[in-house]
Amino acid sequence: MPSFYELRMLRLFEQYELSDNVRTMFKALEEFKTARLDEASLGRLIRLSPNNRAALVNTMVKCASIMKDKPSQSKYCLDIITSCGNMLEIADRPIQDVGFPGFLKLPPEIRDRIYNIYLGNYSDAPTIIPHPKKDFCACAPHEPPQYLKFIMMNMELGFTSKQISHEVLTCFYRKRKFYFPCACEMNYHLTNNVLLKSTMMRVMFHWCGERADVGIRQLQGMRQLEVITVVVSKTTSRILNNREEEVRKFFGTRRNIQGSLTESLGWDELFDIRGLKQVSVEHIDKRKADRRTDGDRRSLENMLVCYLLRPADDDQR
Repeated sequence: MPSFYELRMLRLFEQYELSDNVRTMFKALEEFKTARLDEASLGRLIRLSPNNRAALVNTMVKCASIMKDKPSQSKYCLDIITSCGNMLEIADRPIQDVGFPGFLKLPPEIRDRIYNIYLGNYSDAPTIIPHPKKDFCACAPHEPPQYLKFIMMNMELGFTSKQISHEVLTCFYRKRKFYFPCACEMNYHLTNNVLLKSTMMRVMFHWCGERADVGIRQLQGMRQLEVITVVVSKTTSRILNNREEEVRKFFGTRRNIQGSLTESLGWDELFDIRGLKQVSVEHIDKRKADRRTDGDRRSLENMLVCYLLRPADDDQR
């Protein structure tokens, strides 16, 4: 029995003047033969479309007429009639109730909605504070009272299978906002969690730490990242960037003890980030560190908006 592609190559659809519905059904039959389409789906194409059913019946009548007038075409006509009959027979079989098809057979869009409900990924869902895994830095962790505002999440669904685990964590990382107590800890999590780095879209971090430059540099290659919230304090300027350290070898300390944000470790790396949709700057909680002035916060936010919202391919500084 010829395949759909053989009939198309021989231009039999045009030669016998068969309709587009017949062409569609023969293509579906070919997918059924190669297991890309199941029997139920093939039957639905006929049961739910009177045009498809009528096209198959009309094709059988037309091919029978061609066989009568042109016996030389009998071989292909007979094959086409047989194929049409097989499809009609499949469509007329009793529908069997196979029950729930299986979770992984559901469309990805439906599975994603189920994951969102399970994870509580609504619009004003709480910010996530990752479990502390300090990378041997001296930065202060989140204030203990803050942990009382968060509830341990049930992530058991993420351990049912490898595919579901990947889908659940991807949905979780993509929809939630993550708050790191320092850039060092942010660097630790992004270095050791490839899926988090490749899917996280919203991040909040306290700009401080001995490896602030390394941690902030991690954000530069995250093309899916859309929102950054930078938390600043007087601790932000405790460690100087390489440029400022070199200058001070010759000029000495040029500013007050608080230090300027432009001297802070990670300044250059932060302003190399591009392609974001939203940037904001917030003060640190008073219980964790001393705050900077409102002028510092507003000026930094204005400058970050000017630079970080530029397109990713914009290298102008």
